[in-house]
Amino acid sequence: MDDYQYDCPSADIDMLAHVISDLFPDQTQFAERIDDAGRTSLTIHYVAMRFGSTARRITIDVRFDPAALARYRAMPPRMHARSYAVLRAYVEATLGSLEEMHANGETVPREMEIEMGEDFA
Repeated sequence: MDDYQYDCPSADIDMLAHVISDLFPDQTQFAERIDDAGRTSLTIHYVAMRFGSTARRITIDVRFDPAALARYRAMPPRMHARSYAVLRAYVEATLGSLEEMHANGETVPREMEIEMGEDFA
């Protein structure tokens, strides 16, 4: 039984959420969103315990470049490993920068965006 919540109607976006889920604490929510321009994003809602004395709700919005997402979706599944690695690297770097901000005494933002561009696919 998974302690994460997935609200991703597209199988490929759901898979991307699963690829990075272990980077987040239990009870994290992953949701697929499509904005007014038709752009797909994976929104991650989680509670961070390490940033101060109280838990902080943080939202990370992973926005996919439409052309890169179309290329990813056109690839056979066996070719997805590189895209998974790129996504994971971006998310790990973002989490690392949040930890760095906290270590430096800076306020950790409640909302972050990650742009997944050409290097995604």
